[in-house]
Amino acid sequence: MKIYLSAITLALSIFSANSQTKLVHSLNRINLDVFATGVNYSKEFPIADRSTLEGSIGISSNYYFDDFAVQFRSKISVDYRFYYNIASRKRNGRNIHGNSASFIGATTFSHLFPINKIEQSDNESFLFGGAIFWGIRQQIKDSGFQVNFLAGPALAMDGLTERNPALYVRTGISYLF
Repeated sequence: MKIYLSAITLALSIFSANSQTKLVHSLNRINLDVFATGVNYSKEFPIADRSTLEGSIGISSNYYFDDFAVQFRSKISVDYRFYYNIASRKRNGRNIHGNSASFIGATTFSHLFPINKIEQSDNESFLFGGAIFWGIRQQIKDSGFQVNFLAGPALAMDGLTERNPALYVRTGISYLF
């Protein structure tokens, strides 16, 4: 296992070192998710010319519509993103601030322990899964605000879902700082 992790770290270092002029930039952002409602902090950093890794931690909500209940849970995720059109956007003079472009990628996510206990839930289950996605991000002028959307198929194990595969959707507004 140590060899595997060392190999991944070395590969990421080589990709990062070989990329002389990165089109993507390191970002710190606060996200307000609209679909799959929640709030989180994320840190995105470049690993190649057009690729990034993004780590995120925050609070999400689960809705129980039959009984009108809401449960808040802590969440964590790690995303890989490849911004496939950021070079052409720059070449055409379009906005690429805040990594504004279309992307494809993959994520691993986990909804951890519940913050509030409710009757409709066993209050112990957690969700762990992964997804591949397509998405788009656009910064609103020079305001620091961004509109985000991504969606794709997901697989999850044990806990909050009984349907595999499922549709993974994240959309919302972010603020860069």
